[in-house]
This record gives sequence, structure tokens and C-alpha cells, in this order.
Amino acid sequence: MNRRYLMICAIATVLTAGAVGRDDRTCPVRHIVPERLPDMTVARSGHAIFFAGGELTVVGGHTSHFVPLSTAEYLADGEWHLMTMAYSHDNGFFVVQHSGDVLIGGGHVEELGVGQTFTLERYTPSTHLFEGFGCLDRRRVLANGTQLADGRVIISGNHYAADGIGCYDGHPQVAHVKDVRQGRSNPYILPIADDDALVLGGNDIYDNRPDTAWVDRLKGEPFRVPLLEQWRLVYTDQPFSSEACSMGNRSYLLTATDKSGQLGIIVLRDTTFSLLPTVGAIPMEGPFGRVFYKGPVVADSLRRHAYVMGVDSLCHRQYVLDIDYGRTPAGLTLHYTDSMERATITIPIVTPDGDLILAGGIPNDNYKPLSTVWLYHFTTVPQQAAARLSSWLWVALALAAVLALAYIIYNRWRRKDNTVPDVPVAAKETFTNDKANDIIERACRLMDEEKLYLRSDLRLQDVAVQLGTNSQNFSESINNVRGQSFSQFVNAYRVRHAQELLRQQPDMKMATVATASGFSTEASFFRNFKAITGMTPREWVGSLST
Repeated sequence: MNRRYLMICAIATVLTAGAVGRDDRTCPVRHIVPERLPDMTVARSGHAIFFAGGELTVVGGHTSHFVPLSTAEYLADGEWHLMTMAYSHDNGFFVVQHSGDVLIGGGHVEELGVGQTFTLERYTPSTHLFEGFGCLDRRRVLANGTQLADGRVIISGNHYAADGIGCYDGHPQVAHVKDVRQGRSNPYILPIADDDALVLGGNDIYDNRPDTAWVDRLKGEPFRVPLLEQWRLVYTDQPFSSEACSMGNRSYLLTATDKSGQLGIIVLRDTTFSLLPTVGAIPMEGPFGRVFYKGPVVADSLRRHAYVMGVDSLCHRQYVLDIDYGRTPAGLTLHYTDSMERATITIPIVTPDGDLILAGGIPNDNYKPLSTVWLYHFTTVPQQAAARLSSWLWVALALAAVLALAYIIYNRWRRKDNTVPDVPVAAKETFTNDKANDIIERACRLMDEEKLYLRSDLRLQDVAVQLGTNSQNFSESINNVRGQSFSQFVNAYRVRHAQELLRQQPDMKMATVATASGFSTEASFFRNFKAITGMTPREWVGSLST
């Protein structure tokens, strides 16, 4: 072995050792710079935020001096457009229904967060109109709601007033279904079947933490969960959608803390509760001191990442905990911003592109809400993707790069007499393209014949194994031949299947169409359908008759 080769190996050793030293933490800490979007026209807190008709929309809440709002606004063409609601809904609830309309109800009746209301109204995104049309089963504030696959909307929760489970089935009057074992403020309502849901939460109606971990059930008796006695669910007083914490397949992620204040993530599947395995403990300290996590998990089931927001003790800096639950154990990355004048305490929403938006909220004073809107990029900024690489992968990448360089240099040194000719570049490219085309042709045939896309948990490696190749080759083939990611490739088949179902049965419930087409959530179905067709499913059905 000659000296030149030994020198190359020594360089490789030094570089890979440096790669190990760059990041050996189980939870990397990364700086993030959010993009500031146009401010809302009105400062708000206690408001609802959702996508409806493809538009980012906020409704209700209260503004400066703790005054309830009867206005809403949506973001379009780079600016916010103000709308008038039928009622004010400060800390009311909202449900984006299968039809695309939004049901909004309850809220404080007076300034300063006082009282509850019976109010119920409907928002139609296509017309940007609100219609007050009904009445709740009881006065409610800090309630929550969710729509079941059978079309009913289940409502529960209250604040300093009696709780219970109500049901909206299209009639103006919400019906009382049953009492609850434990009254709750702003509970989770989590569907576990087409006609069943669990109701659980962190605080009772008086803002106290209940002594026992009771879970109420729409169809069935209440039951206790020992894990929820050790890990108490994190409470939030901001309106949120239970759908936001869904991983798909009626599985959910919930934030909880133990007696020491340590944050953990609970996984709910059916009626089984367990802790999410993570690569290490969730960090409670950031580079600038204690991190105070606020609110529920917000999950992106399409990309299998979830996020929990946090602030520092003075509300000067925002934190975002990124949980890569697609891995086992789940990966963790803690992101922090530069110092802000006022960091917000509110619940974010995942955009169709997989980023996060925070709109309004309060730093620590209900009398001084914000109008600011921030966009946190998690899919388009290169360093965010790099942040998710664990230290062993950095070592492997560095080693592969150095060894490749060593191989090139060593072979060039040996080929001084040109006795070993290079493989023609064109021949390599022709082979690669032919192989990629063959893989995609076989993948399409597999999708058409076996309809693998109907599996909501379908993974890249599942298809690669059936094709007799590896995940990297399959992924690169999709990208090179189709210009798509694996998710885009599969979701195109799912959308075509959904279109066929809607052609045959235009009145089929959208939740049923989503599930039957392989989508893990209805939100994912709507997002991908519009991205591919340019229309919502209802708009597309309407276009069939024109």
C-alpha cells in the first residue's frame, strides 16, 4: 500500500471524526427564522383558525380590552378580508364539516371572558357568508366538537357551567345525548369508530385538574386510564380541532406532563393509551433557558411529523418541538427563534405544504392580543431537512463522500498509463434512465392491479420490496421519471379513485370517500384533491353536471 493511499485514509478518518463531533445529541437544537405574513386586520385571541375552501380563515375571539368579536377574516391575494359573523364567539368551538361548511358555536356572552352562549351558526366558504340558524343544547364556552363518519357532530365541554355530550345532526336544535362522568373545559373529542368517540381533557370546568383520569365515551361507559394518572394531559384555553392531533387511522398524539413537569407524548389507538417512544427525553431547556410548552400536538399525518409550540418565561422567544413520529423511536428537533417583541401563545395550523402558521394570540395578557401572522417553514428550507439527520447518518454520509473521493483519486493515479479506460458517461446515463423507467412501469402496473394505494399506511419501502428494489432506487426513479415524491405518486392514484367513486355516487359522504380511497384523514383528502384537480371535491362533483 503506497503512501498516497495511506494519506487519503488518514484524511477520511479525520473528517469522519469531525462529523461525529458536530452533533451527538438525541435532540438537535436549531435556529429558525419564521416568515412574517400580512397582519390580520384585527388583533385576536380566543379565535378559531382553519382552512376552509382552500383559504386560511380566522373567526371570532376577543380583541384589545378583552372585547368579544363578531367578525372573521380570510387571507387571499396577500391580504386579509374582513367578514361579519352572526354572533360573537370568544373561545367558541368550530368544526370543518365534510360538506366544506364550518359549524361555529358557543363562546363568552360578555367582555372580560364572562358567561356562556347558546349561539350556533354556519360559515359557507364559497360565499363567505355566516348564517345564525340554531341553538346549542346548553349554554357553552370552551367547548369542542368533531364530526363523525356518520355525519353527526358531537359537542362537549364547558367552563363554570354544567357539561354533557350534545349532538348536532342537521336540525337547528342540538340534542342532549348523555351526561359525562367528568365535566371538562376545552376537551379532546376523538372519534374511534364511525359512530363512537372518546371525550377527555386536562382540566375540569373550574380550571382544576381532576383527581382521577376519567375518559367518557359516546357509546359506552366512562373508564379510567392509569397512564393518565401518571401523565396529565396539557390544557389549553384556545379553540382547537381534535382533528389536528390525528396521525390518521383514528390514532392520535396528545401532550401530557408528569409530576416533575416533564413533557411526554401519549399515543391513543382505539381505547389504548401508551407513551410515544422518542430518541431521548423531550428537552425542557433551550439555549436561552426554560421552555414552556403550550397546547396540544399539531400533526401532519401526510409527512408523519408533529409539532408542539413553546415560549420562554418572558414570551420573548418562540420554540417549536418537531417530532418525527414516522421513525421508531421518534426523532426530536427543537427549533428556536430570535428574540421577538411579543411571542404568541396560540395554537398553530399545518398548511397544505406541511409548514406551520401562527395567527394572533397573546403573549401573557388577555387584554393585549396580537394581530401578527407567522409562517414557519419546515418543508422548503434546506437546513430544516438537514436538522433531522441523526449523528450516525452524518457519519455515514461523510464516510461515503470521503471514500468516494479516495476511490476517484486512487484510480486516476493508477491510470496514468491509460491502461484502465473510464466507463463512458453516456452509457451510465442510458442504463440509469432505462432502469428508472422499468421500475416506474412495474410500479404503475402494481398500483393498477393490486391497488396498493388503498392502504392508508402504505410506505415507500413496502412498494420497493414488491418491486425487488431498494427504497432509494424507487424514490429516485419516481423523482426522475415523474418529477414527484412517493406521496405525490400514491396520492394521484387515490384522487383518481375518489373521482371514480364520486362519479358513481355523487352524494357519498366525503369522509367515506376519503377512507375508501386510502387517505388517512379527511383533511389530507381535501388538500391533495384540490392540489391535483384545482377544485375541492364538492366543486368537482358540481362540475360534472355543467
